[in-house]
Amino acid sequence: MSLHIETVIDTLNRNPVDFLPRGELFISRDFLDRYFCEEKYTKQVVRAAQYLDLSLIGVWIDTEWSDSLLSEMRYKDLGQYFTVGCMSGPISRLIEKRGFFDAMLSINNDASLFSNIARNLIRDVETRAELARANGFSAIAIADDIAGNKGLLFSYDYFWDTVCPIYREISAIIKGNDLFAFFHSDGDTRKIINPLIEAGYDCLHPVDTLAGLNLYELQKEFGGRVCFMGHIDTIAWSEEQINKEISRAEDEFRRGGLILGSTCGLSMETVSDKLGILYPRWEKREPHK
Repeated sequence: MSLHIETVIDTLNRNPVDFLPRGELFISRDFLDRYFCEEKYTKQVVRAAQYLDLSLIGVWIDTEWSDSLLSEMRYKDLGQYFTVGCMSGPISRLIEKRGFFDAMLSINNDASLFSNIARNLIRDVETRAELARANGFSAIAIADDIAGNKGLLFSYDYFWDTVCPIYREISAIIKGNDLFAFFHSDGDTRKIINPLIEAGYDCLHPVDTLAGLNLYELQKEFGGRVCFMGHIDTIAWSEEQINKEISRAEDEFRRGGLILGSTCGLSMETVSDKLGILYPRWEKREPHK
């Protein structure tokens, strides 16, 4: 087991760590093609991890282009890193299928639509979790943006009665394949943190400060039961605040519980000079023309 993987596992288990691991769930292909165009995808991801000094890397595993990578075991190139396979959750798939407005209407008017999407997702998770394990992955993340700055996009009752049981079933499948379960949603997710923990999720991403979430308050309330990931807003925060928050996080999470990274992921839309504060080696990397 590599030091990267061992350190992330210790962090997830809230054990003391020699260094606070850094990770990014979402690294877009346009970002990789711009900075590492000389390599193919999995090698691009490895090169990015090296330049950013990441211990954890996320890759999508439910896209058409990822099918061949999974079946041909090409994700094994990432073996030295704690690799997380990202999959869209049921609400995200509903929105992708119907558009945001119609998806929200269907929650009240057409329960069968969500039910069908959820059933297909569960079958997809069953298949891809096995492939992820065979490729050497350590975790699967369900990415489901179900909240905005003022809370859930739908009622808590709907979440509890309809959405959370699906999350629970998905988590059981992930854990049944000896993988950690991660969950991603932007927005104010505070009300659903406890249900997600009880549903079996080990790590929550991204701790959206713009939605009012405070990492240190969440750590006091939930930190003994779950790990957090993200926290650093490289878009909205000043350079001074980024430096301050990195120092504080490194001091307060010496006993694990946080995988440090950006809250917004890495794409050409999110790259700025401030990225070099979180990832110092990145300042020396120039994009290909």
